[in-house]
Amino acid sequence: MKLSDEHFEKALRLIPWGTQTNAKRPIPFFNETMPKFIERGKGCRLWDMEGKEYIDFRLSLGPVTLGYCYDEVDDAVREQMKKGVLFSMASPRELELAELVTATVPNADMCRFMKTGEDANLCNVRIARAHTGRDMILMSGYHGYPDWFATDDSPNNGVPEVIKDYVKVIPWGNCEEADRLVRTYGDRIACIISTAYDFNEDTSGSFIRHLRALTREHGILLVMDEVLTGFRLAPGGAQELFGVDADLGSYAKALANGYPLSTFVGKRKYMETLDRFRLTTTYAGETLSIAAAIATLTIMKREDVHGHMRAMGTLLMGHFNDMAKEIGIEGTAMGLPVGSWLKFTTPDEEFNQRLSYLWARELYREGIFANTRWFISYSHKAADIHEAAAKARTALKRALECEPRERATAIPFYW
Repeated sequence: MKLSDEHFEKALRLIPWGTQTNAKRPIPFFNETMPKFIERGKGCRLWDMEGKEYIDFRLSLGPVTLGYCYDEVDDAVREQMKKGVLFSMASPRELELAELVTATVPNADMCRFMKTGEDANLCNVRIARAHTGRDMILMSGYHGYPDWFATDDSPNNGVPEVIKDYVKVIPWGNCEEADRLVRTYGDRIACIISTAYDFNEDTSGSFIRHLRALTREHGILLVMDEVLTGFRLAPGGAQELFGVDADLGSYAKALANGYPLSTFVGKRKYMETLDRFRLTTTYAGETLSIAAAIATLTIMKREDVHGHMRAMGTLLMGHFNDMAKEIGIEGTAMGLPVGSWLKFTTPDEEFNQRLSYLWARELYREGIFANTRWFISYSHKAADIHEAAAKARTALKRALECEPRERATAIPFYW
């Protein structure tokens, strides 16, 4: 038994799941190849408890945009640590970061800080309800664990069934269902909250543009959940990339290069609704994460971070297409360069699913940390991409040689 296996058995006695995050639970079918714990990271590399090195394309589920232990960011945190982490009044650094955020994010006249993506989403829903005087929301995509975003499994997950009367779900990308729900409940709907881009095959932005037109026509607020897309797809996120004018927006993961911080932003007339009620938490002004975010956004303004990530992602997508052609398997690179994947496209969908599963398993064996989407950071260089592609080819060849009756399973895709 490996050291990490022993550690995991002990963790399960004290920690449900043995971890804090659903997407970081070990995948049982990858037990022989996927590490259960990561000891440390630097740049685009990770090391597990046994000391094995991986090139990482999960990036801690999205927050790490510059790279692990990025020197300028960590230096800023250490410098702030000398002054203090949390005070009895606001830190002046809050304004410094607010100026950077509002200058970077489209339609962000004002902003406030929280700690997680779901915090920011909940705050925007509250603002929308308070401003409109309406109770219902429509949601599309994943917005976190809170009750309002978890009605599908109610009441088995502890969410009261009555909340289903106030939340209706639009399957992501389904414009017809969005239209139907707005026609049915229009004068009850405070907002539509939707992920801007679901990291799927449709990279056009047409769905979020449709929601913008629909909400504007019916006097409904549009909340763009940019927890994952913000500061990753472009400096101003999907609003900038797709040219969508949102009323309120939620940003988190890439904001502080892994330090826990989120922000909810919006047009002044909506954000000033906060003058009428309390929306507050003690740790929102924690200065270490704020210092990290200031450093992260400063680097993004000074250097072509997003151009580099697009270039490295484009290079990787080229490798995906080349390896499929060289190996003789039907497949093509899909998605945007900052988070792409190789989709197998044979006529046999069961075979495609089985091959995806086996390839993912073998990637871990080869020292590639990737799940269904391959995220790119500023620390990924061309040499890392070429090395990863060579290992991915080896893994794909081995996957094709595996016993064809091996059990296939859909790989969890979580943020």
